[in-house]
Amino acid sequence: MSDTSALDAAKIDIRRWTREEQSARALYGSRVLYTPSVLAEAVELLSKLYAAGQEHRIDREDWAAVTSLPVGVLDVLAARYCSRVELTGTEWYAARDALIGELSAKGLTIRPGERVAVEPLPDGPRFGYRGQASVSLALTSGGWDIRVDEVASAGPHPIAAAATEAGAREVAELVRKILSGEVPSPFAAPPVKEARA
Repeated sequence: MSDTSALDAAKIDIRRWTREEQSARALYGSRVLYTPSVLAEAVELLSKLYAAGQEHRIDREDWAAVTSLPVGVLDVLAARYCSRVELTGTEWYAARDALIGELSAKGLTIRPGERVAVEPLPDGPRFGYRGQASVSLALTSGGWDIRVDEVASAGPHPIAAAATEAGAREVAELVRKILSGEVPSPFAAPPVKEARA
């Protein structure tokens, strides 16, 4: 497997596990949302693992027979970005202010606070019990997260993104896409798979 084919295989597998298969994994825990830079990091790492395996005559299919390298890569990056985040007060405020600035620059209506609430778009998807709820974002020791801004809502969904100003810009763009319906709602129930006869 050449470096190019390892990279192509990694792109395919990361895309598959973050789009198609993730709803099935959500049954066992929170669905992690990934920003583009973290997905690029996942592709790079997975392609290097595939290439290293090939040096030992281990094909992509051989890995799949015993483990899921794409899931392992995504899980390890989620663990890095969605836990053990240590920021100084200055770093936290810089990231939060970057998030607020970027959301505002995108024309979104926000309510700053410890959690930054973002109003739904008039022609976008609806959230919450009555379909009128905002979404809210926070940066905590567990990294970035997003949730429906209602008392009775489910817990937050982690967002794998750097706890930096650059990460805040990626989070803001992800939120814009969720509110406009460009990406599937992380708050929707996983699709029910019909039993096969």
